Amino acid sequence: MSTNNSISPIQADLVRIISKYVLLEESRRHLKGRCPFHKDLATSMLVYAEKNLFQCFGCGKGGGPVEFVMAIENKSREEAIQLITTQR
Repeated sequence: MSTNNSISPIQADLVRIISKYVLLEESRRHLKGRCPFHKDLATSMLVYAEKNLFQCFGCGKGGGPVEFVMAIENKSREEAIQLITTQR
């Protein structure tokens, strides 16, 4: 049994992570913002806080905290997990 109190990268707060890179606006049951992965003139990226997932309807990128950090920081899965667990 681990005595480490760190959060699982899958449980990391995706809204907090994405907010470091994208201005998010409230929109009914989700948040929306301009996707940082393509030239987005509209707010085509949706963030589902209750599901801890994001999806861009412009370029198709989507996933959870690990996938977002992998894409935005150009990191491997292991590097992204390390980055998430150390940035608390």
